[in-house]
Amino acid sequence: MSARPLIDSLEFASAGEQLTGSVPVSEFARLSDSLHDADGGLQFEIRGGRDSRQRLRLHMTVTGSIDLLCQRCLGKLIYPLAVKTNLLLLTNGAEADAGGIDDLDGVPATAQTDVWSLVEDEVLLAIPLAPRHAEGQCSPAVKGSGDSAASPFAALAKLAHERSIKN
Repeated sequence: MSARPLIDSLEFASAGEQLTGSVPVSEFARLSDSLHDADGGLQFEIRGGRDSRQRLRLHMTVTGSIDLLCQRCLGKLIYPLAVKTNLLLLTNGAEADAGGIDDLDGVPATAQTDVWSLVEDEVLLAIPLAPRHAEGQCSPAVKGSGDSAASPFAALAKLAHERSIKN
């Protein structure tokens, strides 16, 4: 297991630093309920800088694919990711300025910002709420005996019929 990269977000952005790497999908605990499996990894790049108003920001790119759980068939749905976002670093004084910003999302500026958590946040925002294969693309249901196609209440109806014959 790799060490989780931590950055001082204010220093990182102020210096215009850059960090690239990959994170195993298995490290995303908050995403686990949406996953079919936790195979593979995602690549990320995070760059510090300033916006046109000289406010500190982080520019993040996340690429790769994850195996989501299809809500229709409960099968594997390979979901490609290509996320690009600008994150405004919010300090106590900058939070008031963030209200009128439509094109930037904000994150609190901290001395120990967990990069993998930032990546996971962006992945959670990028995936659909209820992922599904396209219509007709789901894997067929598990085949059972010939009786499985019958109504689940067929056995109950049969019992009721037998009971009425006895009475």
